[in-house]
Amino acid sequence: MSTDKHIDRICIIITVFAILTTVLFMNGERLGIERIVDADAEKYSDLDQFTANDQDGEWDTAGATVITLSGESAAVSGNGAYAVNGSVVITNAGRYVVSGTLTDGNISIDAYISSKVWLLLDGVDITSSDNAAIRVEEADKVFLTLAESSENFLSCGAEFSETAAADGTGGAIFAHDDLTINGSGTLTIVSNYKHGIDANDDLIITGGTINITAPGDGLHVNDSLRIMNADITVNAEDDGLAVAGENGRLHIDSGTFSITSGDDAIHTAGDITINGGSFTISAGDDGIHSDTNVLINDGTILISECYEGIEALTIEITGGDTTIYPGDDGLNANGGSDAFGMEGGMGPGGRAQTSETLTPAPAEQTEEDEPTWVRISGGNLTIINEDGRDADGIDSNGDVIITGGTIRVSLPGGGSNNAIDFGSESGGKAFISGGYLAAAGGAQMLENFDESSEQPVIMYNLTETVQGGTTVRLLDAEGNEILNYAPPVSFNSIFLSCPEMKVGESYTVIIGETEEKLTLDSDAVTLGSAGMGAMGGGFFRGGRDRNQNRGTAAVTAEGSTAESTAEPGQMPPDGGMRGGPGGMMPPDGQMQGGPGGMMPPDGQMPAFDGTIAPGADGMPGGENRMGGGGNRPFGPGFEQQQAAVEEEETALPAASKSLSEFSTETWILLGTSFLAILAAILFALKFKRY
Repeated sequence: MSTDKHIDRICIIITVFAILTTVLFMNGERLGIERIVDADAEKYSDLDQFTANDQDGEWDTAGATVITLSGESAAVSGNGAYAVNGSVVITNAGRYVVSGTLTDGNISIDAYISSKVWLLLDGVDITSSDNAAIRVEEADKVFLTLAESSENFLSCGAEFSETAAADGTGGAIFAHDDLTINGSGTLTIVSNYKHGIDANDDLIITGGTINITAPGDGLHVNDSLRIMNADITVNAEDDGLAVAGENGRLHIDSGTFSITSGDDAIHTAGDITINGGSFTISAGDDGIHSDTNVLINDGTILISECYEGIEALTIEITGGDTTIYPGDDGLNANGGSDAFGMEGGMGPGGRAQTSETLTPAPAEQTEEDEPTWVRISGGNLTIINEDGRDADGIDSNGDVIITGGTIRVSLPGGGSNNAIDFGSESGGKAFISGGYLAAAGGAQMLENFDESSEQPVIMYNLTETVQGGTTVRLLDAEGNEILNYAPPVSFNSIFLSCPEMKVGESYTVIIGETEEKLTLDSDAVTLGSAGMGAMGGGFFRGGRDRNQNRGTAAVTAEGSTAESTAEPGQMPPDGGMRGGPGGMMPPDGQMQGGPGGMMPPDGQMPAFDGTIAPGADGMPGGENRMGGGGNRPFGPGFEQQQAAVEEEETALPAASKSLSEFSTETWILLGTSFLAILAAILFALKFKRY
């Protein structure tokens, strides 16, 4: 047979073809072959933030099934849906146009797991007394489009049926699967049961005007919430926008948001990314809260009322215009628990606890905190706290890193209202290398920026509280104004820094009618009396000597020099507290100098061996090297972040991945190729005669 004569060649060709097919499919993208996937399929839902279908709010309705609602019944013209008992059930993939009123019923989508369903609301008013007005029972993805110029209303009762409650239905719109809302019409939702919209998977909104009133959350999502080009108003008794899943994330590119909430206005268990949009927020607790990270790249954010403004493990601001009026901290990066076992400082959710609950946490709770930091590299940030007590403008349990932007902070003077507070007791530091900073508040327990800062910063502490509205000006040696700020709230300490400042140059600080000239001898300098040197980002944990006024004074006020004659272990003659480790003053007036604020066995205060150069008005102006982070430029949070970046940059190419990292599709291709080669071998063995 001729086949017998050429069997070897046939086998070789089949084998080579199988090998080439395997290589081609494993490296096709590198060879320029475009991989075609269904971006709207659930398994690919994270490939794009917004797919083409997500953003298509004007899809073609030709051939669509038409559903007309009329009171207690409905009429269906077309395939894929039917009316039953005053409700409508959609069972197939396809496009559906809905209009009319349903007095007590709903639209339910119960299609195949792979189905894509498009639902156009063109003037509907649906009320459901004991279930969601629109519910997605099963589908791959549903696109809910608001027709141009249409007004649509959805509402639900205060008690759901046992069946709906058992299914986890939790809002006027409920979806087991991915849901997209787009278009240019208006949707008003009044939920009397839990949430406005409740989605188990992803909720994507790319258009329309949406107004929500709910006793729970306005938008409640499990996996991810992604928004662009929408106008959203929420009035919720709990959270405004909430992503509750363990790794649930929020991504906003644009839109207009007006959120009034009894709890957090925006709350996620995972990351929050804001690339743009206009936000007006009034929150009973946090304005923006993430259990992990908040990244603000752009947008206009006004948090007019809140307990804490932005709270997360790490907070990064690269742009935009953010204004916060907090009752407590403006920014709070709260890695780990403090010594009282409170997440973020003052009890669950950041709220104050009673004295009965302030018991020290077990040691294992504080042995290893999660890395945390605040980083600001651009944009405008304004924080104004008019009457908060024991509050901070920018508060980090780790580092505060400023490399750009314009930052204005105003807190009341007196008490521990620090404009900037960082976790020096855990190795954190404050560092500045760019941007404009004018941050006013209290001088007590205040710490200066680290000497490794690449841009000079002045910490000016005053002997008396200055009235709010008093203008603070910074002039260079030629008398040119390089910084100007009028804190609206009274203060007795202020940080000043701007790119025009240079070490070795002379400057004049003007506060109201008071002027003081100085020469910058280092990048982090203190003018006026130093703070108490205690509690930087936590309480009594591993306290260190934060006010090490040693060696040559960092700020020399013109025409005055002096040295301290204090003996080791005694209070300096000017009565200023220098603060041993921990730096807390007990009720009996004796300094607690031991580690973490504990009294040494001998009861003696640690030695003070530094020198002080008082200013022209007699205020000490000693060098202030605060924080105990060793030789590290930043604390552990920043180091871990940098390590992650370096690891990503040095990651092996895809072809070098271990076998355990191959996708399911790759394994299928490998298996298919193996079977093809095996078939070729068996074919050869069967027909080979020699």
